[in-house]
Amino acid sequence: MTVASDWPVLITRPAGKADQLLASLDEMQLPYLYQPLITTQMVPLSGKAPSLLQQADGIIFVSVSAVSCLQQQVDCRELTAPLYAVGSTTGSLLQKCAGREVLFPQDQRSEGLLALPALQDVAGKHLVVVRGNAGRELIKRGLLERGAKVSYLQSYKRVPLPLDGQSLLDQWRQQQIQCIVVTSNEILQLLFQLISAEGHSWLWSRQWIMVSPRMRDAALELGIPEQCIFLSANANDQALLDSICQLRGSRHV
Repeated sequence: MTVASDWPVLITRPAGKADQLLASLDEMQLPYLYQPLITTQMVPLSGKAPSLLQQADGIIFVSVSAVSCLQQQVDCRELTAPLYAVGSTTGSLLQKCAGREVLFPQDQRSEGLLALPALQDVAGKHLVVVRGNAGRELIKRGLLERGAKVSYLQSYKRVPLPLDGQSLLDQWRQQQIQCIVVTSNEILQLLFQLISAEGHSWLWSRQWIMVSPRMRDAALELGIPEQCIFLSANANDQALLDSICQLRGSRHV
């Protein structure tokens, strides 16, 4: 759906991670344009991966891609350490793959994961974070401050799609995009890299839905006015849909 009226929203979540949100927008007949900016690719596990997983006192998965790309190379049913996920979607997939309980927070951000009771007393424990090629440093930093040993295990990488920034900007202007939904700092930074400096004034004039105070801080550094930033309760599809509806309501559309 690409209706050019009635306060259309730009959704930038990676392919495969926005299906429920887009279906809900369709069902509610809310106008949007879907344009993913990155995709994910599986990365072969390092030689130390099996021993890291076997010796871990806990394994944290940061995304659906972290689970699916590990599961393609390791049988998650053989993992014996306690399992954690940043969000409910990741947790549900991991529970299906591992066949046992996975702990995940209601607040589906790094801050929410760090608030889990099971991750408070981790001094001396070795925790493995399964992730992509970067990100989630807050999780590592928070656990290190509690005396844990933390190792990263990369199961996938995020790859920017080959896109023409000027063509995208022309399309978004034509579609009269009013609000942009971004769910990671990486996507936010990529938007400003794709669009030339001449187009940044257009980006600054949009409404933005983001998912964490850290993203808001990054947006402010990029020049987005604070009054244009709306923080979603978390990054799951229902919270993003609620934010879109709430922001639309405040615009009296």
